Amino acid sequence: MPDEEIRSALRRRAEAAAQGRAVHATEDFQPQRALHELRVHQIELEMQNEELRRAHEELEASRARYVDLYDMAPVGYLTLGESGLILEANLTAATLLSVARSDLVKQPLSRFILRDDQDIHYLHRKRLLETGAPQMWELRLMRTGSGPFWARVQAAMAQDDGGAAIWRAVISDVDDLKRAEAERQQAKLEVQNQQFQKAESLARMAGAIAHRFNNYLMAVTGNLELVMGDLSLDARSFQDMTHAMEAARQAAQLSTQMLTYLGQAPGRHDPLDLSNLCRRSVAALRATMPKDVALEAQNLALDLVVSANASQIRQALTNLVANAAESYEGRGAVHFALKTISAPDIPTARRFPVGWQPHGDAYACVEVVDTGRGIAESDFEALFDPFFSRKSSGRGLGLPVVLGIVRAHGGAITVDSEPGQGSAFRIFLPISADAPRVRNKAPVVSRAVGGGAVLLVEDERMIRRVVVNMLTRLGFTVLQAEDGVAALEVFRRQKDAIRCVLCDLSMPRMGGWETLAALREIAPGLPVILASGYDEAQAMAGEHTELPQAFLGKPYRLRGLREALSQALQRRGA
Repeated sequence: MPDEEIRSALRRRAEAAAQGRAVHATEDFQPQRALHELRVHQIELEMQNEELRRAHEELEASRARYVDLYDMAPVGYLTLGESGLILEANLTAATLLSVARSDLVKQPLSRFILRDDQDIHYLHRKRLLETGAPQMWELRLMRTGSGPFWARVQAAMAQDDGGAAIWRAVISDVDDLKRAEAERQQAKLEVQNQQFQKAESLARMAGAIAHRFNNYLMAVTGNLELVMGDLSLDARSFQDMTHAMEAARQAAQLSTQMLTYLGQAPGRHDPLDLSNLCRRSVAALRATMPKDVALEAQNLALDLVVSANASQIRQALTNLVANAAESYEGRGAVHFALKTISAPDIPTARRFPVGWQPHGDAYACVEVVDTGRGIAESDFEALFDPFFSRKSSGRGLGLPVVLGIVRAHGGAITVDSEPGQGSAFRIFLPISADAPRVRNKAPVVSRAVGGGAVLLVEDERMIRRVVVNMLTRLGFTVLQAEDGVAALEVFRRQKDAIRCVLCDLSMPRMGGWETLAALREIAPGLPVILASGYDEAQAMAGEHTELPQAFLGKPYRLRGLREALSQALQRRGA
């Protein structure tokens, strides 16, 4: 409102108030009119004074509220000069540092910062003054009479009344938040450690079970094969034996899958053209898809080479595509894609194995996506556990085997899924700079190798019995020993007659490696075949002074034994 209007309004209010105090003056009565004017002016002054008094009281009340809000705020407020000296501080800031407010003013903020965190403060203060952009940082402040505490500083540039540059800072005590975060991280680490320990325990248990399991299967499959070789069997009996042999073969595959889950899958890794393998896999997988589910592929022409075992990667892709196809109850499509991704861009959420970190710069990503039923949040923790399955017909080994293969290749797998929205599984494998190898693998030719003696070293009596029968059928004379100590005694007596040694790896008193080394001291170049219920990669791991000519993984069949003997004896001849 303009000043003229304010004065007119005040004049009208004073006139109205004066009407009750005196008689209106007439034009002919000048003294009385002058007295009236004086009274009106006096009333105006009184009204102005009253308004000033009321405005002053409101201002004081507002200032008191501001002081209360400023001093009693839950955070500390500081005003600092460019040099870093504290110009103003509220009571909360003084309380946070356990000092009097007067002891804060004209002191550098760095005086209250833990020495180890001085650089953090310096760098952010320098950035604030140079760029003028608001800054936020966390550091530890010293509290008088107590230890340091974590604080969050939020700062922005300003100007004082004289136009000089200052900066204002808000200090929050985040010590409890930091402690809670540390506790969460500790709990997360404990969960990860428990999972690591569980994996290690499973590895030991699975390896031991697989070894024993394969030993027993060796006796089953060996005897079945020998019986099936008897031409006196009728057709029905031969069919029954065939079914039993197939069941034993699948049982052996089950133990292999358990070892694969633990990253102990046998097989060598070579430079592999991943694009070519994916193209061939998609072509083969389309023939196995349910009739209402399509398999759509894209970006398979990328030139990507990884160090991998082709059959294992193919198995992982098969399991992922089958899992995606089974997520549909009717018509649907599975999307299969290949891409490259830099290590920092690999998602960390729902990434397995737990604790995995990338080591290379670039990774190949194989993506399998569906829009099926999705995965419930409660299922993620057990998603890759062996024998966990929500499908009535599932065995719960598809995804665990995928994880084991990925683990064995130094890669990772991520899962992105919502119930009812579908799932996306992505495998990340480190890209190799080597060129893929083209192998012309010659077929193995089994030669007649019978004749002479084979020393069989095996601690399991039922396995010795079946292997003796197999070797006899191949035309060998068999000498037997239940462990390495007994084997050395037999070999010293009849070393001139022994053409080859077939030795178990895990035995009491003297194991396979020790037996191999001791035999080679007596007869350098002696053909030795090591056999084990463990997979070849696990059995052959480590440094050994002597190596066998061949390895047989239990349970093995007659043909495998023949090929191993042929290989061992041929290498001796070479």
